[in-house]
Amino acid sequence: MKKIISMFLAAMMVLTLAACGDNGTPSTNQTVPTETQSAGIDAAAAEAEIRYALSLLVDRNYIAEEIAKGGQAPAASFVSMDVTDADGSSFAGNAGHSQDYAGYFDTSKEGYEDNYAKAYTILSRYYDVDENGMLTNFPTLTYLYGPGEGSRAVGEFLQTAFATVGIQLQLEELTGNTLQDSTGGGHYLVAHSGWLIDDDDPISFLEMWTTGSGGNAARLGEGDHASDAVYDLDLTGYGYDIQVEKGTWAQTYDVLISTIRTCTDRDTRYALMHLAEDLLMSTGAVIPLYFYSDLYLMDNSVEGCFSTPVGCKLFHRTTVNGSGESISVCLGPEPDSLDPALSETTDGAALISHLFAGLAKWDQDASGRTVLVPDCAEELVEGVANSDGSVTYTYTLKEGLKWSDGRKLTAHDFAFAWKRAASPELSASYGCLFDAIKGASDLGAGTEGGDLAVKALNDRTLEVTLTAPVPQWNALLTCPAFFPVREDVVSNEAWASSSAALVSNGAYTITGWNHNALITMTKNENYHDAENVSMNHIRFFLSDDGDLMRTNFLAGTWQLIDELSADEIETLKTEFPGEFTAVGQSGTCYLTWNINEPLLPEA
Repeated sequence: MKKIISMFLAAMMVLTLAACGDNGTPSTNQTVPTETQSAGIDAAAAEAEIRYALSLLVDRNYIAEEIAKGGQAPAASFVSMDVTDADGSSFAGNAGHSQDYAGYFDTSKEGYEDNYAKAYTILSRYYDVDENGMLTNFPTLTYLYGPGEGSRAVGEFLQTAFATVGIQLQLEELTGNTLQDSTGGGHYLVAHSGWLIDDDDPISFLEMWTTGSGGNAARLGEGDHASDAVYDLDLTGYGYDIQVEKGTWAQTYDVLISTIRTCTDRDTRYALMHLAEDLLMSTGAVIPLYFYSDLYLMDNSVEGCFSTPVGCKLFHRTTVNGSGESISVCLGPEPDSLDPALSETTDGAALISHLFAGLAKWDQDASGRTVLVPDCAEELVEGVANSDGSVTYTYTLKEGLKWSDGRKLTAHDFAFAWKRAASPELSASYGCLFDAIKGASDLGAGTEGGDLAVKALNDRTLEVTLTAPVPQWNALLTCPAFFPVREDVVSNEAWASSSAALVSNGAYTITGWNHNALITMTKNENYHDAENVSMNHIRFFLSDDGDLMRTNFLAGTWQLIDELSADEIETLKTEFPGEFTAVGQSGTCYLTWNINEPLLPEA
């Protein structure tokens, strides 16, 4: 299952912890020993350097070319290469501080040997080495990963790479929900992760790492790390009276992200986001592997299908051989849930995006360019600044909106859905998306999102107040978490797993559900834009069996398959040159370390 991201503009930037030396190795404001481990070294600095060393053992070219095999690019930074900088260039291309390469690691094939040697030098400072040059007292690591041969193959590669210096890595496969529970609860050491965004803004990759954020699987600023006062931040050169020496994560990173959210100068804002990535990468808690690409086979008879920026295939305006009667596709196995507040995969989000409609949606213009347009909202309004720095958006819903069962859809349904999705009980999946809304930081267990600053002023007017400007706010509204759900429907615990109980408001309704085999959707005549929906029936076959997908595609039974085996990529490119499609995605595959799990040997 697929997981549902510059050079400095001035020489005044000061962020000691994230600064890099001439060799590209992150330096810190702590003293790192240059010989053997000594008593009294700063554990936070040492473990950050150890995680950095482990990242240097990773041959990203091998992973991209021999495991992923789909045109993925080796990642030297966390923010995806498809995300633009202030001047329109690649944000990732301007990351880091080396004069020889972009990013925080040299990902060139020629640079791997030097990376490996540097990693071994660092690790041998902290751990004992036997006569064969193997580390003898490095703790055994456990790598968690979700279903999918690609995730396991990455783990097997890491297992081999780490073994070359004496580090043992155990592999443990978990279901999607169990993996989410383990990483979200901090019950792990290192895990395979991925992040995709709906918009072209680096903040979507960076704000998830603030203290308490639902996406902060590294547990930065939480647990023991909450009291680690080791970070420096100086924003006085940017006109802010913010200067912190040896501060905690909350006093530095959280403050930096809050400053970015309120910054209205474009160049300064992007410069601050580079500082944020510097600080994030200095912890070693995130190890980028590669930037995503979206691979699929689509029959030449299909027209009108397009992908959103996160790879959700949309079939609303599709035809097959000129007919809009039906299309059969396979995007992957059955998702864990069709609840918009709980979807965590791209294929699950694609199904939900056919069933539900938010205030905004992605569409294509006449030239085929993907554009953001209103869906349930009459227009995508600009926010109005308030005296306290907050920003209020007031949306008017289109007239006559209905649920698939004919009931009236109102702004109250949106308000309920957002508060429900932001509640502590459900926020593990998308909680960080709601962090920008005023009152989100005050939500506690049992509040059900009641303090969130979103309310229905009447049946057709929805008001939401953000703590500060969010440039990509309207684009975020395309995320399933912001889709409406109806309170009486979701009171039935089985509502999102039954075709009879699921009530939706999008272009389609579920008219059949053979679990783990097939979901059938039929055009929803109550959808406000039904006249522009060309495809009447969509059959979503549910499988991650590559052989089954290829057999049905070759037979013409399925017109699109979206789970391609890495081992078959080159063959598929050759056999299906017209049907094979590879497009870039705004996302990054990476490893997440639990920053509160010790790596140093016991004294």
